[in-house]
Amino acid sequence: MSDLFKPLPWQAALWGRMTALITEGRLAHALLLAGPQGVGKRHFARALTSFLLCEKRDAYACGQCRSCLQLSAGQHPNAFLLQREVDEKTGKQKRDIAIEQVRDLGERLTLSSHYGQAKVAVIDPADALNHNGVNALLKTIEEPPPASYLILISERPQALLPTLRSRCQRVRMAVPDAASAMTWLGEGKNERDALEQAHGAPLRARALIESGELERRRLWASEMAAIAAQKRDPLAFAGAIGKDDATVFLEWLPDWLTQQLRQQARLDAAQLRGLEQMIQETFGALQRLRSNANPQLQVEALLILWWRISRPARAA
Repeated sequence: MSDLFKPLPWQAALWGRMTALITEGRLAHALLLAGPQGVGKRHFARALTSFLLCEKRDAYACGQCRSCLQLSAGQHPNAFLLQREVDEKTGKQKRDIAIEQVRDLGERLTLSSHYGQAKVAVIDPADALNHNGVNALLKTIEEPPPASYLILISERPQALLPTLRSRCQRVRMAVPDAASAMTWLGEGKNERDALEQAHGAPLRARALIESGELERRRLWASEMAAIAAQKRDPLAFAGAIGKDDATVFLEWLPDWLTQQLRQQARLDAAQLRGLEQMIQETFGALQRLRSNANPQLQVEALLILWWRISRPARAA
């Protein structure tokens, strides 16, 4: 049986509680899986969907029946996935899940179920629903069709409208303990470094390693240290980052600066003030990006500032 039909190891206790509710017929019609990026919310949602639809389930979905095979192929008539659509002009995902998508889902859920089974819809991410989309979804939640389940996924549950949050059973998906995460990831240095940078989220840590992002972050950290030591030209480094990676760099920078701040025992007062200023300015740059500021110019300005505030005393 594929691991896709099973929860992740640190989700075992939660899985037991949720499947017991299903077996007893007491599962809420609307679930909100809430937690940070990389803890396995989507994996859990898929495993739970499989369990709800499986024709021969035991502790897990069997992975071999008609329903499991159809679900694996993405062709199960009772399983629905609601996500942001891709804009045909830009090739990028739209900002919101359109109200038309929500209405269409509501209509599909009212149709007769195939095989006499449950119908399951996963909405990912739920915080991409705009006000009108939420209102349309509330009609389905308040008057759910028989044997229908909504599984909402969110990394920012507080961004959801209170009317939607209050009508869902929140399922908190927390970061696992370090030992469980390392057992799943592996015990190497890369794994330890990636898990630290991912704030303990194992799937995010694995993605950092497999994508090569971990090595790129190490390079960026080395370059930042070189600028602080006056051994690297800030504009040259900004050029090396390039406009395509500028936003990713700006999203990484606060974590790195905060890590330097944790080493405050090794820093003097001027260095502490400089780091605090850099963190504040970096968050300001990220805010300006939301107003369509030029990412490359934001990077250049920050690196010049880093070079200047590091001159009186070298950063750690």
